[in-house]
Amino acid sequence: MKKFAKVVVAAAALAAVTAAFFGVKSEVVCHIQPAATYVFLVVLLLTPLVGRLFCECLCPLGIIQSIVNWIFHPRTKVRRVCTRLPEKKAQRVVRWTVFVASAALVATGFGALGWFLTPYSIYGKALTLFWPGVAVFALVVVLAAIGKGRIWCNWICPAGTLFTLLSKKSVCAHKVGPGCGNCRACFGAGTGGTPKSDGGVTRRDALKGVAVLAAADMAEKTTDGGFAQVSLPGVPKRPVPVLPPGAVGRGLFNAKCVACGLCIASCPGKCLVASTALKRFGQPEMDFRRGYCLSGCDYVCGHVCPAGAINPIPRLERKNVHVGHAIWKKDLCIRTTDDVQCTACSRKCPVQAIHLVEGFPVVDKAKCIGCGACEHVCPARPLPAIFVKGFERQRLVWPMDELSLIAEMKSLVENGVSCVAARDGVIVGQETGRGILPILKLLDAGKLAHAVVVDKVVGRAAAAICVVGGAKRVHAAIMGADASALLKARGITASADRTVPRILNRDLSDGCPMERAVDGIDDPAEMVKALRSR
Repeated sequence: MKKFAKVVVAAAALAAVTAAFFGVKSEVVCHIQPAATYVFLVVLLLTPLVGRLFCECLCPLGIIQSIVNWIFHPRTKVRRVCTRLPEKKAQRVVRWTVFVASAALVATGFGALGWFLTPYSIYGKALTLFWPGVAVFALVVVLAAIGKGRIWCNWICPAGTLFTLLSKKSVCAHKVGPGCGNCRACFGAGTGGTPKSDGGVTRRDALKGVAVLAAADMAEKTTDGGFAQVSLPGVPKRPVPVLPPGAVGRGLFNAKCVACGLCIASCPGKCLVASTALKRFGQPEMDFRRGYCLSGCDYVCGHVCPAGAINPIPRLERKNVHVGHAIWKKDLCIRTTDDVQCTACSRKCPVQAIHLVEGFPVVDKAKCIGCGACEHVCPARPLPAIFVKGFERQRLVWPMDELSLIAEMKSLVENGVSCVAARDGVIVGQETGRGILPILKLLDAGKLAHAVVVDKVVGRAAAAICVVGGAKRVHAAIMGADASALLKARGITASADRTVPRILNRDLSDGCPMERAVDGIDDPAEMVKALRSR
């Protein structure tokens, strides 16, 4: 019964982990993944009591090695205790050398290399067809096929070393008697208790059995409708790589990420790939050749990360998580090289952070979130003319309630900014200058739509611009009574620190010239037209 229960648990664990990499999001998988770190800690604490339960029932490599042993040695009834024979000196030296080296790499900032030989990292890399992971996974299978027991676990795996140490005095684990001489003769015991052959399985047969791994087609064919080959752009040299949203700090991410590849397999935008850089080897980073970070994504990579290296960010829309910003290279753009009037980057940007000025793209770095949509659609070859530079520390913009937001905007105005616009609890634009020019710039940039606007002085002229721009609320340090009436008549909330009968010019000798320009005009659109001509 105990053996049957272990088999059921092992099968369920292997199925759940494998399903997560192939998009099978069952309720069990979705509930297990966020708590994976805590489950591992609980199992670690229970190891002195129950022995190496993790290696036997929860580790994908341990389970697969047991399956391979069963397949290649079906007639050999070796007691499980024989896989726990007293250590040889060579085995002990190898295990602890690997363990210490892995721990040192994690501690010194090379976490990607330090975690590389851990089981979930190897299994994940193999399932995502990252070639170093495939190679190590094939080695694990070969060792299990040509030998007996979990050779990888007992000789190399850092996690296996840790569990071996903690299970030395375990209460419930199998134990080797004090008279065992480590002769390993029991490994040849057959069903009748007399030595037998392995059933005809040779090393060559074992290698043939796993050769299919080497034949996996890792290349992805990219075609135009399935007929013509499409050339992908080269990978630009980024000053800083782009991390998934939720990997807030690069240093902590590098230390915690075990490079299991689950985020890469789950990414709906297909823009995460395994890094080949030495310090980040196997860890995810953004590559926008085949996709980009979708603005509608609910932080899938953060929800599936079992190590806590990528965090789901509750209550914060993707447009408020800045992972980097785009950089445009004029000498690569086809507007310069081929004189083609391309607008791909500005049209594709989901947050309207790219505008055309005299036909050329200009990036609003304060608004750009680094999603890579512009880089993905850029037609320039061999390198895209626009690419994303990552941030060492990602920027999270938390929305504020309206009263707090207006207080923040008033503070900006008091410190020299002329006009500020905010939308959805976030400041989207600010301008400096004299007269109505700053608010006209916000209108032309499309930043007044559904926005809260704070300005120094608002008369009928500025009020008309806010009406045409579609603002929902306007606050001013000084507001004309006629401007307040105009805004309220159009359904726009108006408030002011001080209301005056009319806005005057700078020396207070007459009405403001912009106010005089709209006298006698009632239609806001006509008023804006008159202001532009003036």
